[in-house]
Amino acid sequence: MIFKNNESNERMELGMSNIVRISVKAEEGKPKKRNVYVQSASDVKRLLNNTINELRNGEIDSKSANSIGYLANILLKVFETEEVIQKVKELEEKFTLITDHSRP
Repeated sequence: MIFKNNESNERMELGMSNIVRISVKAEEGKPKKRNVYVQSASDVKRLLNNTINELRNGEIDSKSANSIGYLANILLKVFETEEVIQKVKELEEKFTLITDHSRP
């Protein structure tokens, strides 16, 4: 799944492995930003910490920081949903084993 904002050239890709890539077009005289790979809640925390510091240091504007925060919140919900789905699958497997063993 690819989301693209043509105005700012920001792109987010969400694949089966939950890798998210956010890249920003380099401005004149500035090096291109590196891609950010977010695969867990810890990665989201690290991204938000970096974003806060970049905002405070004037390296990014508040609109970009707000967008990153919004996308990070979506990612956290995706990770939580995946965790719930995995737990449900595990419970279904256990339930199947229990019901199979209890049948004569």
